[in-house]
Amino acid sequence: MKKRILAALLTVSMVAALCAGCGSSNNSSDNSSDAGSTTESSGDGLIGIALPSADHGWMAGCVYYAQQKVEELGLEEGTGYKLLTSENVNDQANDIDELINMGCSTIVLLPHNDEVSVAAQKIIDSDINLVVFDRKVTGDYTAYLAGDNAGIGVSAAQYLGEALGGKGTIAVMSAPSVGSVSVERTEAFEEEMSANYPDIELVEVTADAFTQEAGLAMATDMLVAYSEIDAVYSIDDEPSLGILQAIKEAGRTDIKYISGGGGAQSWYEKIASETDINCFTETYSPSMIGDAIQLALDIQQGKDYEKDTILDPETVDATNVEDYIDANSPY
Repeated sequence: MKKRILAALLTVSMVAALCAGCGSSNNSSDNSSDAGSTTESSGDGLIGIALPSADHGWMAGCVYYAQQKVEELGLEEGTGYKLLTSENVNDQANDIDELINMGCSTIVLLPHNDEVSVAAQKIIDSDINLVVFDRKVTGDYTAYLAGDNAGIGVSAAQYLGEALGGKGTIAVMSAPSVGSVSVERTEAFEEEMSANYPDIELVEVTADAFTQEAGLAMATDMLVAYSEIDAVYSIDDEPSLGILQAIKEAGRTDIKYISGGGGAQSWYEKIASETDINCFTETYSPSMIGDAIQLALDIQQGKDYEKDTILDPETVDATNVEDYIDANSPY
């Protein structure tokens, strides 16, 4: 009889211990879920990075600078970070699913376009921090970081307005095919000019794309249409290369300034070497992806952060271009 009572007591004790263990496991799981939520986070965890494939200079630069940043932070591939690139929206949606299933604490996303928004929402729904870079998505996110397209226009207008002493003629480039980037950079430039340099005449010129070839074609027509121009406001570095080429080939000496936008190493080289024309640019550098990755790590470590961060452009000309040259950069 005593043996039966003892056995029963042991059984009760074991069941109680098991129940306590289960309760402890559930509490631990809940705490872990809270720690990986979009509002609170601690520890480093795995950072996922989802970028479009490096099919052109600026995007190749994003991949390059992302790799630089994770190395700088000492993150190991597979345990500290995982970088995936995609050819299209569907591939990027699959990449997002893969990063979620890998157990990422935070995902840095440069979306192909707004169509990625549905897949991006899965990140938030999975209680994973979402840092969106450069292009916004529709829906919620933890943080957003990008450059300042309008700021490029304002800064370039101030540079040229002061350089020309408030007088002269500037050819203002637009490229409708690239959408809002062109609109924001051109409109901000024209508004700043109108407000603070009203005696400078602006003439409009249009390029088909952000390429050297498009810049060459645009400038060739521009030089025929206008016999005297003091400066060209180009909104991207790659067409700036074509504009410079056209001016050189035409033997024009009236044009003294050409702007750019972005931060291409090929344009930096022209800024450093060109002596007849003052070349400069306003940065919208792919190196900003490093800031997005740093932001992701800060969020994971529970540091304070801004939900929306817009990085000001920096003016690069012959006086400081050496600080920006990186011979290894693909852009």
